[in-house]
Amino acid sequence: TDAAKEYANLWGDGDFPWDNKAEDGWRATSPVKTFKPNLFGLYDMTGNVWEWQRGGKHKKRIVRGGSYVDSLDGNFNHAATLGVRATLHGTTTTGNVGFRCVKSPKRKEEFHWVY
Repeated sequence: TDAAKEYANLWGDGDFPWDNKAEDGWRATSPVKTFKPNLFGLYDMTGNVWEWQRGGKHKKRIVRGGSYVDSLDGNFNHAATLGVRATLHGTTTTGNVGFRCVKSPKRKEEFHWVY
């Protein structure tokens, strides 16, 4: 928990679901870039909210990553890791499910004209 609270918004050591001690500073969702980036410079890759993914069908939409109500080791709910996947109904609305907006860095464009 001590190391994870620097990188992800997870439940922590409190008695689930009644006592969220907010060791990471948040009892629910946290703003983007609240935590340190990983070694690749990417923020919020796990925890905070389950992220909707492409694929699945209406009744079984795919989500990944775990949320603020999940634990680091999976002793309740899910283990919040980058590889964890689950399915939810496509009309699910809850505070621990969301999506990610990503903007690609501006590329250097080079044009090579051959006549």
